Amino acid sequence: MDTLDVMKKAEEEGGTERRKALEQVMINAREMGCTMQVGGGRAGGMNLRYGAIGYAVLDINTKGLVKLYASAHPGKDAPDEYRTAVNAFIEGHEALEPKSFPINTYGHLEDTIEEVGPEVLIDFIEHVVRLIRKFYYEPWRELHEA
Repeated sequence: MDTLDVMKKAEEEGGTERRKALEQVMINAREMGCTMQVGGGRAGGMNLRYGAIGYAVLDINTKGLVKLYASAHPGKDAPDEYRTAVNAFIEGHEALEPKSFPINTYGHLEDTIEEVGPEVLIDFIEHVVRLIRKFYYEPWRELHEA
């Protein structure tokens, strides 16, 4: 399955509104420097990542389910301040309603991408990218530039 297959399947399963929401999120995420990888599983979908290591931002499958990450680094716990900032953002946005809260590693939203709306997910991506830069890139630069 490639990106176009994911878009086609998303439209088949959720209509034009789902496809357009997914497209809008993907386009804006790319403009912020995120990469997208086709996700596995029966549903298929897109995994949005940031940076050379592929810090986890969010996943969206063709059924419209959204997974938000509060722990960006693969295989390592996030700093408490990072998780707190992600959860504060989620709590401050009524449209972002995780099935359980607060989220520690990742959490699925109650609503589908088209119910949540692409705008709030784009805001989430922008916020998380800033946090990744602050908590993962800036300390590394400071350490290696000294």
